[in-house]
Parts: sequence; C-alpha cells; structure tokens
Amino acid sequence: MKKKLLAAFALLAVVCAAAAGAFSWLLLHRAPGEFFDSNGVPIYYTVEGTGEPVILIHGVAANADLNWRRPGVTAMLARDFQVISFDLRGHGRSGQPTDPSQYGAELIEDVVRLMDHLHIDKAHVAGYSLGGFIALKLVTIHPDRVRSAAICAAGWSNATAPSELPSPYSAPVPPGEKNVKTPEVAGASVLPLPAATQKTLFHRVRNWVGDHIVNKTAIKAMKKSYASLRVSEESLRENKVPSICLIGKEDGFYYLAEALHERMACMEYVRIEGANHFTTPFSATFKNSLHAFFMRQRTPLSP
Repeated sequence: MKKKLLAAFALLAVVCAAAAGAFSWLLLHRAPGEFFDSNGVPIYYTVEGTGEPVILIHGVAANADLNWRRPGVTAMLARDFQVISFDLRGHGRSGQPTDPSQYGAELIEDVVRLMDHLHIDKAHVAGYSLGGFIALKLVTIHPDRVRSAAICAAGWSNATAPSELPSPYSAPVPPGEKNVKTPEVAGASVLPLPAATQKTLFHRVRNWVGDHIVNKTAIKAMKKSYASLRVSEESLRENKVPSICLIGKEDGFYYLAEALHERMACMEYVRIEGANHFTTPFSATFKNSLHAFFMRQRTPLSP
C-alpha cells in the first residue's frame, strides 16, 4: 500500500510539474520578432504571412502573443494576410516608460510609426479591449492610414472618462444601473463551485498573471492618459472607414459596444452569445467573423 501511495504522489508531482511547465510556456514564450524605435521607445513586433497588411493591437496587461497568437487569431489571419502584431509600450518586450506623457497620443502614433517603419501606406487594423479604443481613436485621427478597422471587446462612452469605465470582467450593466460587485468568498468550497467563487478565483488568477508579465509603474502611468483616447460622437457619425464591432454578450463593455454601434457610420456589428471579455478571442464566431470581415475589405484584384 505504501509503495502505491508513493507512486501515486510521484505521478501527481510529475503531472503538476508538467502542467506548471506548460502554463509557464504559454505565459512567457514569445514568437521571434524585431524592434523599431518609436520616438525614443523600442517597440517589439512580429510579421508573418503575405497579402494586405493587418495590424493587431492587444489589450492592457497582456501582449501580442497572449491576446492574438494563443487563441489562434494570428494563424487564421496569416493564411490570407500579412499579419503584424506588436507589444504596446509599457507591455511585453517593448519599452516601458513610467512618465504618463509617454502614453496617450503616443499609443496611437506607435501604430502609425510602425506602418512607416515597414513602408505601409494603409492597413487593416484590429484592436482588442484597450487596443479597440486605440484602433477607434486611430480611425478618427488618421483615417487615411486605415483600410478597415475591427473594434473588438471595446466601445464608446461620452459621459464617462475611460478611466471610469465599467470592469470588462464583470457582468454587463445597462446605462444608469449600478453594478453589483462579486462578493469575496472565504474558506473552502466543495465542487461544483458557485458562480461567485468561480469569478473570484478567475480574478485572482488573472491578477497573478498580470502581476508577473507587466510593469505596474508603467501601467499606472499609461492609465493616467486614458482620457486622451476619448472620441467625439460627431467623429463617429462622420466615419467613412469600413468598420466592425465584435463583442461578447457577457462582456462588461457590452453596453459601450451597443452605444458605439448606435452612433458609428459604416459599421457592422457582431454580438457573440455566451462570450465574455476573456473568452471572446477563443470563440470560433469571433475568429471567423473577424477573418470574413477583412476578406470582404480587401482591395479588389484588377481584371
């Protein structure tokens, strides 16, 4: 009996070690890329595939691989496009300034400078979460550089500054209603875990991951510049860039996406059933809709 217990514990240790190794690889492994200088800040980027360029902009406390490559978006788009993804300043392998003045408009201009560095006149652009707000701002101030835009897991709010937006990881709350925070759960539970416990554990894991892959001081500096990403309602109604908004119906930004859809011209809209802010990039509906949209926006071939 003792030998069987020792063998079981040894097997469990091996499985746990393998799982930890796999998790670390998924979290830390990066695709090979290059750097370019963006107004004094090194920006890390990758290029793969051929065709019209698509630039992917990730969300806060992530990087290009975690947001786009792990869910399979990069590989899907690279079958028909030249896919360019990069780490936002303050994230991943890119430079991480701690001065708030190094963010805001600089986040937008990093995309333009990357295009200039690669000699790209116009590109399709997709942004997720914070990247969606960046892409939306890019469309309004540099429409001549954007062939089409996908605003993913993001939206629009006029009355509320971006720093005061609802948590994207909470359940969506209609405008004017207060969000009920998930209660903290103390002590042990038996499976299956209650929904509140699942959410609490998810936030703890997510916070742990974020703490290990970002520079907290740089992120705090960046967040102070969020207000500069605001977009006027007038600029949305005057938009002429073909666009699409994709949002999970369980995403905390859902009603911001609804507000964007109501106001932005030249915009398609896709609501994804059962998807939240974390799971949307893994959704087949999300990936297929994004790919199909960019395929429709490709420049027609000459006869």
